[in-house]
Amino acid sequence: MNIDQTKIPQATAKRLPLYYRFLENLQASGKHRVSSSELSEAVKVDSATIRRDFSYFGALGKKVMGTM
Repeated sequence: MNIDQTKIPQATAKRLPLYYRFLENLQASGKHRVSSSELSEAVKVDSATIRRDFSYFGALGKKVMGTM
């Protein structure tokens, strides 16, 4: 899927700053891996929604640990 050919839903775009802030703080603390369930708890968004949101950007959207 090419991001140029895919329209990102408005709801996904609104959640991106939440993800970014959490991931930025996580990286600053020295952690380089996070699960969708950990991110879900932190930002109060369902983990399946998080995986779907990231899939628009080429992430697999599967329940696995990812690196930053």
